[in-house]
Amino acid sequence: MTDEPQDQPKHANSPACLAHVADDGYMGFVGEAEIAAFLKALAEAEQAGRPHAEMLRKILPKVRDDILHRELSAKLKAQESVETGT
Repeated sequence: MTDEPQDQPKHANSPACLAHVADDGYMGFVGEAEIAAFLKALAEAEQAGRPHAEMLRKILPKVRDDILHRELSAKLKAQESVETGT
């Protein structure tokens, strides 16, 4: 049992307990501004027909949003097949 009154909010005991509310940048993920800039650069590369698999490989580990990660992973797979000719 704790000494904290039940009507008081519980306090986290360590920084890891607050990881779910931390800013994406603090946790090593890209923030909204970085994602927006990346998506703009990706669109430009796609329009110009430039290879962009390396761009995708660099950002994927830093994307926290599951839906965006899935979409970028699909783009990477498609780009890799184009680059390898398969």
